[in-house]
Amino acid sequence: MTESFLALARKYRPKKLSELIGQDVFVSTIQNALKNNRLAHAYLFSGVRGIGKTTTARILAHLFNGENEVKGNPIDLLEVDAARYTTVDTMRELLDGIKYRPSNWKYKVYILDEVHMLSTSAVSSLLKNLEEPPEHVKFIFCTTEPRKIPATIISRCQRFDLKRIPFDILAKYLQEIAQKEKSEIDINAASIIARASDGSVRDALSILDKSLSTGEKKITEKHIQELLGLVDRNNIYLLFENLMNGKTKEGLEIFNTLYNDGADPGIIIQDLLEIVHWVSRLVLTPEISDESGVSQIDREKGLELAKKLSMSELSQTWQILLKGYQELQSHEMPHIVVEMVLIRLAFASELPSLEDISNNLNTKNKKEETIANDENKTTIVDENKKKDDLSKDKKQTGISSDTVMEMKNIETLAKKQNFEENNKQNIKVQRNITVNNFKEVADLFLQKKEILLFNNLFSHVHLVSFKKGKIELYPTRDAPKDLASKVGQLLFEWTKEKWHILMTQEKGEPTLEEQNDKEKDRIINELSKNERIKEILNTFPGAKIEEVKDKGEEDE
Repeated sequence: MTESFLALARKYRPKKLSELIGQDVFVSTIQNALKNNRLAHAYLFSGVRGIGKTTTARILAHLFNGENEVKGNPIDLLEVDAARYTTVDTMRELLDGIKYRPSNWKYKVYILDEVHMLSTSAVSSLLKNLEEPPEHVKFIFCTTEPRKIPATIISRCQRFDLKRIPFDILAKYLQEIAQKEKSEIDINAASIIARASDGSVRDALSILDKSLSTGEKKITEKHIQELLGLVDRNNIYLLFENLMNGKTKEGLEIFNTLYNDGADPGIIIQDLLEIVHWVSRLVLTPEISDESGVSQIDREKGLELAKKLSMSELSQTWQILLKGYQELQSHEMPHIVVEMVLIRLAFASELPSLEDISNNLNTKNKKEETIANDENKTTIVDENKKKDDLSKDKKQTGISSDTVMEMKNIETLAKKQNFEENNKQNIKVQRNITVNNFKEVADLFLQKKEILLFNNLFSHVHLVSFKKGKIELYPTRDAPKDLASKVGQLLFEWTKEKWHILMTQEKGEPTLEEQNDKEKDRIINELSKNERIKEILNTFPGAKIEEVKDKGEEDE
């Protein structure tokens, strides 16, 4: 009789604390707690799927009772799915036997998996037993969503956040399992599985199980890529390089070849995003290329690209790919979407970078300065030419040098008088800024480009009273506390008159915005009565008057 098949995730499930991988902090903490007899009455294990929360809970349950290895299904170990005990009655039924002492063990252990699914009423019935449990009871909770667990439960537990298994550790573990299964997997293939499983041991073993089912004695990188629908890393780097060099035709040819060979368009975009992320890290910290678990192609190609590409180019590429990936999720033709994303990316390489734009602006400013200097030089030359011409005229007309100087002084004096008169007029205009009502005050802030203060005056205050030099306002909740001081200070600068801005609790007029909306509604109602307007609205069903503007007024 042949043995029944057992999945690798179940066959090689750890039974001892020493068999856990990637959880060194937890292992050392529990070992010390056992040594010093400092075991808590309740534990909470959180972490992503498949990293060993339930397995760890089972090992810990046996350790509570002096057993170093998981053996069978003890009667004093109650392992339940919390989703089945979401009501008060079912939770009471579960905890009904808590008062009875264990049959064989020192402690009766309750393991509640996915404890975040407990209802509020179920949590309430559990809390009393959790806060003051009998001496012979231990609780272990497991969850993938610790944020959904009430704080009242978390505060009563000793919490451990089990980490994702590092890719290099998981890859070596997969090699050990393959060897036990009388097969072999190379390190690159194992690393691909580790990345694809996102650090989950169970997911990684499931992929390995699937690859071993093909009967291959040695599992290679290419084999895993075909199994998972992944793309050869060399081709992805080749595609990326062509796109970054603006070679649209070559890039699309590579993409179509990969697509025809069965590659998923979404996975191609994901791989390109991974490359951008990897190269960006290399630009900032090149030394990470020497870390364990980094493949040779990622190390060589990544460092090569990091020398050629700037962070601004990589950031732009990331945004294009990420937006394209989001578009891909809601589209029924992924192949076409990805082609357009790649075309967009290739043409983006021809656009000037931020550095080029900055350099061009600096060059333009320098040119403008040069032109200005040349114009100044031209002006000086012209002045000298005028002096020479004046000297020649003097010689021709017989005018003495004293007379010439006197004429120039008169000319200079006349220019000075004109300048002073113009300047006085400008100063007079500036000093003559006056405001006669609150609306003019708000409009003045708009003219002076104080948009934020204008918005507050327009929408967030009610006018109570307005007098020359004194304004009383009733502020709304959205009005800033320092509005009065800022408005008063700027009005003084602009009008050269002192203004007292007071905030009161008296109800004032509607805000300027409310008055404006009311006036707009009035005008729209009047226009709606116009026969020509009625005719237009009837011609276009569903049409309505949205905005009213003066003739020649532009959109802001």
